[in-house]
This record gives sequence, structure tokens and C-alpha cells, in this order.
Amino acid sequence: MAAAIDELLVEHRVIEEVLGSLETFLASLGEHPEQERGAIRDYARVFLGLDNCHHGKEEHYLFAKMTAYGFSRDGGPVSAMLSEQGEGRDHLDALAAIGQGEGALTPAEREVANGHALGYILRIRPHMKREEDILFPIILHSLPGFVLDELARDFADFEKNALPVGFIEEIRSISQNLIEAYPPNSGSSLRRGRVEHSPRNE
Repeated sequence: MAAAIDELLVEHRVIEEVLGSLETFLASLGEHPEQERGAIRDYARVFLGLDNCHHGKEEHYLFAKMTAYGFSRDGGPVSAMLSEQGEGRDHLDALAAIGQGEGALTPAEREVANGHALGYILRIRPHMKREEDILFPIILHSLPGFVLDELARDFADFEKNALPVGFIEEIRSISQNLIEAYPPNSGSSLRRGRVEHSPRNE
């Protein structure tokens, strides 16, 4: 497994665990109204943070290397991934706006939050599955090994230089608090698929 792709897969596992926690939270809506707005604010913070880190690596580096090797940004897998990631952000922005309010959620806010949270789950789970089943194998088959090595270094530089100091630790802490408060049901999470290494890159 190329280190850069393996890193993205590890981040998928983190994302799916917090998605499972979000599902548990949604199932409890209405039971603890005094906690709901803060939880929504935290979920939005975590997912927007993970989006900034994970999708930042993909959009600034992975997709750039793909286009350099002949993949189009206007069609095909790169275009599809960019579109889906943008749709996911729309849901998160709506959740963040609700989280910034005050007091208990109104019934209308609860309904809107539930809709956007479910919309995000239903968008991102299949998105990650398509990456693991289709996009990552294509990358491993198409990009030379030295390019994948460059990609791993790009990812490390991105985390070091483009993310605020303490950013990853903050997101990890909030995620752990949410998972402890709303434990995910393992039966509902995305299957833990792995991508086979292509001998072309050895």
C-alpha cells in the first residue's frame, strides 16, 4: 500500500466512526434538548475540520497529480469527487449555522438539522466507498511510485504548514468526546474495505 493512500484510508476510518456517532445522536433527538445545539455545533466543527484536512489533501495534491497525469477535472472521477465533496460542505455549513444559535432547538431547527445531518451521511458514506473501490485503485494503477512518494511528502507538509497549530489535536479531542457521548453502532458503519497494491507501482 502506498503511504499516501493508506493515510487517506486511515482518515476514512476516523470519519466513519464519527458518522456512526452522528447517527446515534440523531436517533436520540428530542430526548435531551439542552444538549442538542452544542452537539450539532461540535459535529459541524469536527466534520468541517476533517473536510479541511482530508479533502484538502485530496483537492490540493491528489487531484492535482491526477490531472497532471491526464485525468480531467471537468469529467470522470476527479469531477465526481469534487462535486460530492462540495455537496457535503453545503450540509455541514447548514449544520454549523444551526449550531451557532442559542437556546434549545426549535422543532423546525431540529427537523432541518436532522435533514442536513442525514443528507451528509448519505452523501459521504457512498463517496468514501467509491474512493476506496474505484478511485484509489485507479490511482495505484496509474500514478508512478515516485509520484505517490511525493504525495506522501505533500500530505505531511500540508498538515505541518497549512493547518493551524493544535488543529488536529482539537478535532481529535472533540471527536472523542462525541463518540463517548453518542457511541456509534458498528453495524451501521461503512464496510472496512482495503485497496490492493498495484504491482505497477512497485
